[in-house]
Amino acid sequence: MSVSTTAVDVRELDCLPPPEHPLFALPARISPHRARLERLILDWADAFELLETPRQRERLAGTRLGELVARAFPFVREDRLEALAGWFTWAFVIDDWYDGPGGAATHGHERALAQVLAALPVDGCQTGDYDAGLVRQLAAVWRLLAGPQSVAWRLRFVDDMAGFMESFAYEAINRRSRHVPKVLPYAQLRRQSGGITPCLRLLEYAAGLEVPGIIARSDPFRRMFDHTADVVVWVNDVLSLRKELAIGEVSNGVLAVATERRCDLRTAIDLVYRRVAEDIDAFHCAEQELADMCADWCGLADADRHAVRVCVEGMKSWMRGNLDWSLRSERYAQADTVRLCTSPRLLSAE
Repeated sequence: MSVSTTAVDVRELDCLPPPEHPLFALPARISPHRARLERLILDWADAFELLETPRQRERLAGTRLGELVARAFPFVREDRLEALAGWFTWAFVIDDWYDGPGGAATHGHERALAQVLAALPVDGCQTGDYDAGLVRQLAAVWRLLAGPQSVAWRLRFVDDMAGFMESFAYEAINRRSRHVPKVLPYAQLRRQSGGITPCLRLLEYAAGLEVPGIIARSDPFRRMFDHTADVVVWVNDVLSLRKELAIGEVSNGVLAVATERRCDLRTAIDLVYRRVAEDIDAFHCAEQELADMCADWCGLADADRHAVRVCVEGMKSWMRGNLDWSLRSERYAQADTVRLCTSPRLLSAE
């Protein structure tokens, strides 16, 4: 790694976006169900024995994961809270699992991928038992998620989940070889490894709505979807930099920019926030295109147009809510190596 990453450098870094950054122009909202979401998240972890030590449980509580869900889904229906809490519990635990025992090697990854996808049947009809704790928990979450959603939504969600899982193998290879990727391949990998694409699909579930497939596949909507995802993961990379350097992570956008541009970390952070500002600007341009397109699209029902508006506002909530949550969560405030799970058996019953 060609950039300086000493402890002194990292401690002195200001990782916050500047006050005039367009992130702060996005609306800050929060659901009134935050406290209940925090309780549900711990309940899911306890019910499936995902955590092994009191310290891990304290870390999950300190993550304030319920606050993230409340900020990212401020309009969430009360009857959708349990499934959302379950999915985010699973996502954060499996992310830490791959930072730990799951990231040490790639030889068992195909089996883990197959297990996860088997727990997400598109027809919603699960068969057989799931031995590994994380797979059993995901299967229980999927029973709640899949029921009210269309087959088309399930297909999109499962495809995003496949990308999320596949990305772990490539991150493990980078980590093992101490390889900092160039910016272009990193950006494509990070959009999937951050788990943000299935998160954005859940905007529809949370609101009890669905965007018509013809709109979800349109160019303006897809550009908005990708720009939102990129804003979330690149901001996350800046705010998690101290933690990731502490655990030896190399898959981080700040490091990718610093290595490719041959600059120091301070300059790289500024460049990342400039990139984020460009993404937000491009999002707003696509938002106007989408509004013009929907206004001229015959056949869209009022409910369809409402679903589109809710999802657009949800994307804005994700971009701003992720920032506000990250500044309050212990997950990035503490540069330690505590992970939410360390047991290999959570994703492998062998």
